[in-house]
Amino acid sequence: MKRPKPFLIVVLLAFSPAIALAQTSLDPAPNKQGHTTKFYSPKRAKAVKSKKKNVRHTAQYEFYKRVEEAAKDKQRILRKLAKPQYSNPAYFGHKRPPKKRPPNKMRYCKVCHIRH
Repeated sequence: MKRPKPFLIVVLLAFSPAIALAQTSLDPAPNKQGHTTKFYSPKRAKAVKSKKKNVRHTAQYEFYKRVEEAAKDKQRILRKLAKPQYSNPAYFGHKRPPKKRPPNKMRYCKVCHIRH
């Protein structure tokens, strides 16, 4: 019968303390809540939710998209027309109301085509 090689015996003796002091699954420091041991357990993977199908290529989607865009444009125009430049007749279409001058100093306005 063959004898074990001396090199193999030396290697086993060299690594035996490392195996004895190997890392364990126990928590080395106890928690403050009174639990002295805490074991490691890997978390279960979450289930993957199924994605909804993308229906952006249908005619119905395109129609509703155009309707929503038209409604947004209409709201934008109404907000713009609510400004006093467009709603107050004293502005005559100007951004600011024109100055009131005496009749002999009135000027012709290129914006509203009247003298004021």
